[in-house]
Amino acid sequence: MQIIKNTLVSMKSKNNKKIDLTNHKDISIFSYGRKNSQRCPNKLLRKFDNTTVVDILLKKLGQYDQSYFGGYDKEFKEKCEKHNVKFLQRTKRSVNIDYPISECIGFIKEIDSKYLLLVNSCLPFLELETIDKFIKSVIKAKFKSASLILKRDNYFFDSNKKPLNFSTKIKTLNTKSVKPIYEFANALYFFEKDYFLKNNKYWDWNKMNYVASENKIEFLDIDTEDDFIITESLWKNIKK
Repeated sequence: MQIIKNTLVSMKSKNNKKIDLTNHKDISIFSYGRKNSQRCPNKLLRKFDNTTVVDILLKKLGQYDQSYFGGYDKEFKEKCEKHNVKFLQRTKRSVNIDYPISECIGFIKEIDSKYLLLVNSCLPFLELETIDKFIKSVIKAKFKSASLILKRDNYFFDSNKKPLNFSTKIKTLNTKSVKPIYEFANALYFFEKDYFLKNNKYWDWNKMNYVASENKIEFLDIDTEDDFIITESLWKNIKK
């Protein structure tokens, strides 16, 4: 509980923090969305406290020189104009399918950049500072494909209910001593545009650069109605 309180205090203090953003001529930042999400319809545009999830996202993206949002509906276009983010038109079919990803984000052909950074649109707590640190890390790594992973200190099992990161011989349970496991964050995806267009996938998993994080609140992802309710409630607590 104390860790959560400390994280909340830290995130509140970041709200007014001025960040020297990293704009690189070869990197564009983008996201995309739709109205008809199956598990949580219209989650990006419906009221979220006194704002919307897409407004929170575009406010961050709009602070970069080369930022884009792919959408189909006029509401998204209007939001993009408000936040100085370039709107890219998606097809009707692309907003009614979940895959292939090459069709869902086919609009990236219109982005004139060698490298792209995709930001998950459903992470309202994702900090601008975290995005920028990630950009700095990929530049330092010479533009190697990259994504975020989360450190998890707990006892995990495989699909056959066999222990993954601990021995069955242990006599006590203490997450401080267990070997951590890393979880894919589904937050930031850095990749080369031409590689994606040629291979219909973001990257070669064997040639990835992974950036680790431990912030559990920042990566709360709104997938379901329950996620929306929980995340909005926490947002109100942090922003009040």
